[in-house]
Amino acid sequence: MDRRNALLALTGLCLAPLLAAVSPTAHSLPASRQAGDPSQAPSSETMPVPEPADAKQRGVALGLFAEDTSFSYAPLLNEIAALGATHVALIVPWYQTDGASTALKLHTRLSPTLEAIADAIRLARRAGLEVTLFPIVRLSEPRSPEEWRGTLAPAHRDAWFASYGELLADLASLGALTGASRLVVGSELSSLDGDLPHWRPLLQRIRALFSGTLMYSANWDHYQQVRIYDLVDEIGVVAYFKLREKDGPSDVAALTARWRSLRREIEFNLASYAKPFVFSELGYRSRTGATAAPWDEVKGGAPDVDEQARAFQAFRQAWTVRGQSPSRLAGLYLWNWYGYGGPESTGYTPRGKPAVDVVRQILDEM
Repeated sequence: MDRRNALLALTGLCLAPLLAAVSPTAHSLPASRQAGDPSQAPSSETMPVPEPADAKQRGVALGLFAEDTSFSYAPLLNEIAALGATHVALIVPWYQTDGASTALKLHTRLSPTLEAIADAIRLARRAGLEVTLFPIVRLSEPRSPEEWRGTLAPAHRDAWFASYGELLADLASLGALTGASRLVVGSELSSLDGDLPHWRPLLQRIRALFSGTLMYSANWDHYQQVRIYDLVDEIGVVAYFKLREKDGPSDVAALTARWRSLRREIEFNLASYAKPFVFSELGYRSRTGATAAPWDEVKGGAPDVDEQARAFQAFRQAWTVRGQSPSRLAGLYLWNWYGYGGPESTGYTPRGKPAVDVVRQILDEM
């Protein structure tokens, strides 16, 4: 069964008119959809409830990373709702071989199936959470430690964008039929997010499939150069900003001072956009040195749950604690609830760690 037939089977709805819009020449919905044909519309059970215009995204990211096909995300989603979150970003990893590759796919072991994505969306909606679908590109065989999704250089750009567009169209269609509110159209694609001649027609086709909000998530060291922001509804910034030097102080006061400086810089740099601004990823590992290199995913290191908690507290003091000047920040997604957590963990999840109390405060104050 190909991906599109799988979508039909998963939803039990007529998807053909939606999928027709992903052809290279289609830039609008078919006439039946434009006329509001009720036979082509998602059911009321899957339609998202419109958010108030000033609603904040009090979000937590949840990686759909389980390799066990019988794994249920229900307990994790219920925990996220219990934190006080109103939104969840469901992270869907797509894979290509290396930075020069032109074909992307759902990995047979490391990516969720379409059925698993649909189930996670339904479970999230049942838990009272608005859903943001958030694909990320990973490399299965990077040619060097420096090669990652931010440095992609596909051998043939047309082929890469065609492959990427196929996956994004499937995700957009699935989201439209299961009640997702937002779709991240790309994340940290720093070497490609300025290619508007490819992005513009791709996003026109995605808008024909998905009527919700489109966001682009830029890397922390590249957000000032992003051109695709002009084509989406919301500005996303991955917030792994360096908070200190390797041997610098990591107390709350020092980290807060750094975050306050960053806040002034970020809000100034994004002031020209009349669009909501969201921290699409905000997270820290619970290991020594996490605040010196928040982006570092390399395994190992000494567990340090207190440094993780201090980092979140510094963010709170600079951005969300009540009594300070209003912020342009329209929302955030705390990275990442997936994982066992606990005091011996060096991963990003705040589960079972002191940081969870600060996370609750941030979500409450957002």
